[in-house]
Amino acid sequence: MKIATSNEAARSPSLIATLITAALLLLPGGGTPAEAESTAAAVGKVRAELNIGYSLLYQQADGIPKMKWLLMFKSKHDDLARTTTGMMDYYQQLAQSLEKVAAQNPAVHLDATTMPELLADTRKAIGIDMAKDFAPLVGSTGLAFERELLLMFYNALDEQRHLVGVMIEREPEPGLLSFLRQTKEQLESRRGKLRELLDRRYFRQEAVS
Repeated sequence: MKIATSNEAARSPSLIATLITAALLLLPGGGTPAEAESTAAAVGKVRAELNIGYSLLYQQADGIPKMKWLLMFKSKHDDLARTTTGMMDYYQQLAQSLEKVAAQNPAVHLDATTMPELLADTRKAIGIDMAKDFAPLVGSTGLAFERELLLMFYNALDEQRHLVGVMIEREPEPGLLSFLRQTKEQLESRRGKLRELLDRRYFRQEAVS
């Protein structure tokens, strides 16, 4: 799959922008070239913003399953083992679905710059610290480790569901809008199940390791 660069995206207006421009030019007495160009620029800006969202969602969906090797040697409660396996599988499927969406929609790009370099380096530093906590044999163990792991997934799902919710408000393509709505439902469902497990086992005084 060839993923266009952001520069290529800027030089190639989306199909929506092209259609809107054509429609304005065909309206009786309406749509000067300047107005059409302004509309196309506005549509292109929205698509560029959406591509940041798609890229951020893809980066996380593609990256989270790579934690599997950090967790495979950890002793985990049965509920946690099932939950983490399910989360890894879901994110792997989500990454594959996003790749398919990008392949079928040339206007969608998954390689946009998602944040300033300073913030990206900050998140990388946080990730390194978390990797130390989750490391086999030497990292955290027991109830504290399990709770921290679930909270990491919970917070990721919470951020992602809000991200997709904002994207839904901006996405003009019906097919992509349907994909986003389905993804939001999946994220919210998994977040709800994590909340239930956290409340039942990890946020009660009777919880035991």
